[in-house]
Amino acid sequence: MRKDMAKVVTEAPRRGHGNSSNKWGRRLARDEYRLDDHGGSRAPISRRRQYGWDAKEFSDLLGPLRRYLRKQVGRPWDKVWSEITQTLDSRTLTGQHIFDHIRSEVEQDGWIAADGRLYHKRRWGTIQLVTGLYVHPVTRLLCFELEHRSAFRGTSFWHAQTALRAFGLPSSTAQDIRRFRVDGLRVWERRDSGWFIHTYRHVPAPLVRVLARTDGREVPIYGLAYYERVTTRQAGKKEIREARALLQRDPLSGAGVE
Repeated sequence: MRKDMAKVVTEAPRRGHGNSSNKWGRRLARDEYRLDDHGGSRAPISRRRQYGWDAKEFSDLLGPLRRYLRKQVGRPWDKVWSEITQTLDSRTLTGQHIFDHIRSEVEQDGWIAADGRLYHKRRWGTIQLVTGLYVHPVTRLLCFELEHRSAFRGTSFWHAQTALRAFGLPSSTAQDIRRFRVDGLRVWERRDSGWFIHTYRHVPAPLVRVLARTDGREVPIYGLAYYERVTTRQAGKKEIREARALLQRDPLSGAGVE
């Protein structure tokens, strides 16, 4: 890593630096204020008050940092991290800022699920497939996964995604959704070795606590109901024949998803 990486990233020109400044506090015209309002008679000099979203703001030049990280793909992440810590000082404000960007660019807490694919939990708790730069949980190598984008996601996509999320199944792409078929409390999953059946049971909303009101009444507070997986087994030939119509139907038919 170049020794001046922190300076290159953080000392980029501010966004909106080429905009002309109107910080001259001109006197407001009579049609812009009323004397009986007892308000100011001059325009505010704050640039943000005049320009809103187009005001000057600090901006980071992340291109050099991203190119450096991409060049390290295939190397042990511990060695890459050691080189970074030798170059950047985490005790400084700029060093901490660069480390925050690195943690945002590289997923370090992914895990391999039962289907053999790598997932991670996003900021708001959503579980999705890992894309971009990530540290492999087994080999600890820095890897890169290209993001697969869908051209369009219609109503069928969102309905199918909602149905799978109710069972706690990640479904961020059309490929994920097409692996599953929902049949009541059973979910069929297509794997390399064939079809598997996950059986669930509905767990009612649990009682979390009881609040005592000042008038003596008690108010129960409940959690969220959910589906709990009971069994997972490989489907037999007879079951597959009987469910042929369900398994051959595309859950995204008419969704316009590529």
